[in-house]
Amino acid sequence: MIIILLILLLLVVLILNAFFLYIQKRGSKALGAEAPKVKMDEGLVEKTNLFLKKPKQEWTIKSSFNDSQLYGWFTDNQKKITVIMVHGFGVDHNSLNVHAQLFDSLGCNILQIDNQAAGKSEGKYLGFGYIESLDLKDWIKKLQKVRPNDKIILFGASMGAATVMLSSKNDLPKNVKLIIEDSGYTSAYDILSYHCQKRYHIKGRLLIHGISLISRVRAGFSYQKTDCRKALSENKIPILFMHGKNDFTVPFEMEHELSTCGQFPKMSYESLGVHIRSYYVDSKNYQEAVEKFLKLYL
Repeated sequence: MIIILLILLLLVVLILNAFFLYIQKRGSKALGAEAPKVKMDEGLVEKTNLFLKKPKQEWTIKSSFNDSQLYGWFTDNQKKITVIMVHGFGVDHNSLNVHAQLFDSLGCNILQIDNQAAGKSEGKYLGFGYIESLDLKDWIKKLQKVRPNDKIILFGASMGAATVMLSSKNDLPKNVKLIIEDSGYTSAYDILSYHCQKRYHIKGRLLIHGISLISRVRAGFSYQKTDCRKALSENKIPILFMHGKNDFTVPFEMEHELSTCGQFPKMSYESLGVHIRSYYVDSKNYQEAVEKFLKLYL
């Protein structure tokens, strides 16, 4: 009987480990990381191409979390404001080139980073925003060392949005002035549960708790560390929440859960866009919301 129980336990662990690898290994598409095919507003492609032609400085840091070497690309516009761009799940810094050109056009320097286990950066496992939030703090230290007088804006999309929200509770330095999150989720538990129900018609809570235990052992964190609502309850930095009503990767309802947390200056913008594509289809209003936010709080 004991041998049978041990075999069953081993089988459970192997199954949970397989799910963990499917969800968190480099290049995972578990959350549907394939970008939605959306036609951009007129002029955005040309503006983005012009931005990409600008000289880029390649920066590197060592993650204080696990010593992975991380890469970033800095566009120096000789300004005193720098936006750190944090990409989402299963993609790399190039996924935010369109958004980067927006901030470039507003007269900001741009630091586009590859998260752990993405692009050119090292790392085996995605962190649902938790590992990435610790690495973001390292990037901020790097930026402060190179450009100590810059005001800093944090911009994140999807998992990157979770990253910048989670970082808000980490005693950020005073020159981090604003946070902008686009299409962020409330927690790893919530977003995985949503996709379990959407794709497989199961609640999956017990399964997700099990995968979280494997993540704690293999990746160094449990999903409890990914609660953006808890982080926002401790935040004091102004945040702009940007979400699309036709987002079926991160449900639009999460915007209300996030934007009603905490006591800090906040603004909200919404569109009819899909996941991280509001700017593509509503660029005028999106840009006006960003400009208004910067004017009010920067």
